[in-house]
Amino acid sequence: MNVYLAKFMIYYEIHRMHREGHSKSRISEFLLLDRRTVSKYLAMSESEYEEFLTKQTNRGKKLLPY
Repeated sequence: MNVYLAKFMIYYEIHRMHREGHSKSRISEFLLLDRRTVSKYLAMSESEYEEFLTKQTNRGKKLLPY
């Protein structure tokens, strides 16, 4: 399984648990994520999350010129 797919699965799991009524703290404990990360992912739409992942994978490296 590639990393991109695994991250999307976490995103969907966060939203599923939230729909079921779990608190952000409970979700973060269950998925071993920071509570602020859970809040950030809940605030994002699916397209925003996809754009976020794309930006993360395409950012430049500081040491590349060396």
